[in-house]
Amino acid sequence: MSDAAEAPGVVLLPAAGHRSYRWRNGLGTATEIAAEPVRRQAEGDVDVPDGPGWTLSIATVESDVAFSAFPGVDRQLMALSAGGLGLVIDGDPVELDRWQVAAFDGAAAVASTGVVGPTLDLNLMVSRDRFRGSLEAVVVSGSSTVTTPPGATTFVVLLDGAVSAEGPGLDRSSLAQYDTLRLETGSLSLTGAATIAIARIHPRR
Repeated sequence: MSDAAEAPGVVLLPAAGHRSYRWRNGLGTATEIAAEPVRRQAEGDVDVPDGPGWTLSIATVESDVAFSAFPGVDRQLMALSAGGLGLVIDGDPVELDRWQVAAFDGAAAVASTGVVGPTLDLNLMVSRDRFRGSLEAVVVSGSSTVTTPPGATTFVVLLDGAVSAEGPGLDRSSLAQYDTLRLETGSLSLTGAATIAIARIHPRR
């Protein structure tokens, strides 16, 4: 699991430190950017995993395959590769251009289609009864500021281009592709020319 500090402010999560793993169904791979620590529930005298409340990851799709099912989870998926990504969601075809996002129920039957080479996508998955999430691509041209709403966790992922960032607890730093900034409070200052993804996770009250 990615090591994000609990202290408020900005935490840098370098792409080189993202943990790799196999999909739940074993048909693909992903790198975990961050996840809420596994919540455990008591079952008799034994604690059993109850699953993370949310995860943010980058998946690699190498062929036309079925995606893993996640009942009780809301998913948002952004195509990262230049050719976009074709999907079939519960029998309906969906063609994503680069940086476009598809939102769907984690229990849906989803498969990739038309994949001719390794294709990347950014995934935000949140437990529906505990969180709500959003995912979008934003263009930075010159300077830009990203803030996080009260109580929310915001992630900024560098997708393409060059950008430097500065914020609470973070001296100005140049980001590499897929480096991610986790923002718990305050504002983040970005400078450069780049495309970034902004993922926000809000707890349900």
